[in-house]
Amino acid sequence: MARPKMFPNMQLLDGRRMPSFGLGVYRSPPGAETYNAVKWALELGYRLVDTAALYNNEESVGEAIRDSGVPREDVWVTTKLWDSDHGYEAAMSACQKSLKKLGLGYIDLYLIHSPNTGKLVETWDAFVKLQGQGLVKSIGVSNFGVQHLEALKASGRPLPVVNQIEMHPLIYQERKPVIEYCEANGIQITAYGSIFGGDTKQLQRREVLQVQAAHPGASAAQLLLRWALQKGFQIIPKSVHQERLQENMNLFDLELSAVEMETLSKMKGQLGQYWNPLKSKVDLGRTDLGH
Repeated sequence: MARPKMFPNMQLLDGRRMPSFGLGVYRSPPGAETYNAVKWALELGYRLVDTAALYNNEESVGEAIRDSGVPREDVWVTTKLWDSDHGYEAAMSACQKSLKKLGLGYIDLYLIHSPNTGKLVETWDAFVKLQGQGLVKSIGVSNFGVQHLEALKASGRPLPVVNQIEMHPLIYQERKPVIEYCEANGIQITAYGSIFGGDTKQLQRREVLQVQAAHPGASAAQLLLRWALQKGFQIIPKSVHQERLQENMNLFDLELSAVEMETLSKMKGQLGQYWNPLKSKVDLGRTDLGH
């Protein structure tokens, strides 16, 4: 089953190409619900699944991918190291646990889930080692602010290829500094919370309805996902419903005008659904374990 041509890949710093669109499984419970969502998504043409150790559903993700009939090399799998496993040895061990749960042989993209518990350079050196061993193909981070990214850069380590952060029109202006830093350094941003976490009140804001009026038949979710794609962000919308999985991928007949993009980009507000570790303190941990 070939990936639909409408989903272009994104070029990463390490030379690999990552799908611009995929399925997120945050808040998807382990077992049948996650298994079915991943299986359905792959049948529809999705070719990226984003999970994490914290989500406790890596086993269900791996099982669905193995049962799908889609060749392993055609599916991009992202997972994340949780805060409790920062540090060199802990990170090495945690990756092995994720590999075992997934049962897929290797991880396409391994992310530090947040900078909260520090040891940033020490943990990153473990990631570089895992990549060198071929257990992980690409390495990146999540919820990193400019100061955390700069700490890795200043240490002389290779830059993360991805920074996955909460990103949608409500906080676009607030997070411009980290967006601009990533753009300047070739770090791809993956957006989560793209459709306002399903918050009905925010989805019915005046700005969204104004743009929606010009696109009959398009849902608010589709317009927000299209906004993110046009901004150059990778997107990983979550759903466990077949019809919504299909709707979320029907984005490529849409095109937002410059005025519509600006209307959405000027929105402001807070969802109150997600954390914000971007301002966490910088703790390098040991810096003598790399190279």
